[in-house]
Amino acid sequence: MASSPLAFGYPRALFDPEYIPPKLLHRDKELRNLLTIFNSSLDPNDQYNINAYIHGIRGIGKSVFTKYFIQLLKLNFGEKFTHIYLDMAVKSPDENLRLLVELYSLFVSKKFTYLNNPEKLWSYFHYLRNKAKIPLIITLDNVNYLNQPLFEKIIRYSKDLKISTLATSRIPFKKCQKNSTLLADYVDYPLKLDIYSSSALLDILSQRITLAFPIDLDPTLSRYIVDIVTYFDYYRPSTCITILKNIYQHLINGNDINPTLIRKDSFHLLEFPFQGDLDCLLRFDDSAIELLYLPLLEKIAIYFKNREKVYISHNELFKLYKINCDVFQLPYNQKQFKNFLDRLVQDGFLYPSCFKSNKSEPLYFVIIDPHRLLEYLEIKYSKLAK
Repeated sequence: MASSPLAFGYPRALFDPEYIPPKLLHRDKELRNLLTIFNSSLDPNDQYNINAYIHGIRGIGKSVFTKYFIQLLKLNFGEKFTHIYLDMAVKSPDENLRLLVELYSLFVSKKFTYLNNPEKLWSYFHYLRNKAKIPLIITLDNVNYLNQPLFEKIIRYSKDLKISTLATSRIPFKKCQKNSTLLADYVDYPLKLDIYSSSALLDILSQRITLAFPIDLDPTLSRYIVDIVTYFDYYRPSTCITILKNIYQHLINGNDINPTLIRKDSFHLLEFPFQGDLDCLLRFDDSAIELLYLPLLEKIAIYFKNREKVYISHNELFKLYKINCDVFQLPYNQKQFKNFLDRLVQDGFLYPSCFKSNKSEPLYFVIIDPHRLLEYLEIKYSKLAK
């Protein structure tokens, strides 16, 4: 029997780059401050223009922030302002200028006259704005050094033409100021979007899962994705969504979602270690360390392999360490265990999770496939035995 679309969730929440979530999580303060300024600027009794510069690292959510913000403005003001969106990274500055004039011509019900000369295009846009009474807000998404001249031209004339702008960029505002005195003079409100905390990133991930997936994902697996993105891609929500796209494909094909699958779906996105030879991570000068280290590493790999576990707790690690010491009839103590644990983290075999266990214990996770690690350790043992 054919499944209805609802059986597959709402994939648009993952696959449509223009999708705007019903609630933008953990940006309340930034939205509130920006709304206060723009609400005032659009007040019919006190209209003025605002040039806002939204900056932050790649994938932090600058585009969706501005789109969500425009939605909020439209709820407050309806058709009392005109909005035009330009993705500055897609076209050349001249093409974007032509698109701006063409889109605005449609808004004001004027037939667009094809003009190839940028100066004539700008003059025509100037002419249209001088006749307009409704405020215009232009979103200039993905401003960079190549398209910055058009951005500067728009904000330079923004006051005369009654234009407000929302620019987004990866370039920090202070760095832009050094390269352009215009920005210092005409940008009224620079706003940095800080990286999310791990708990905030988990909320965003969970929201997209609820919106897009036909079933809930195990919360432990959700935390695992957040841990991976936190350590290897600087808390970027966009990377979480990319991983969810891969998982969604497995889900609708009826595949079981487990840690191994998440590792595989994440591996090509991020610069994990272990791309090549593991041997560089397993070179020892101290035979005593080697005596206990490799067997302990083996026990950890078996733990993750046999149970398909996502995390191992601090207490469970200590139990494996004690078993290891008992096998070799060696004494054990907390200080030595800490040294081993630090070494495992330093070598990149274990990573401390951003989350705690139900008993508030520290948790650790692995990135390398435990099956592959066990295969390698078998080779390592055979070499040591010779």
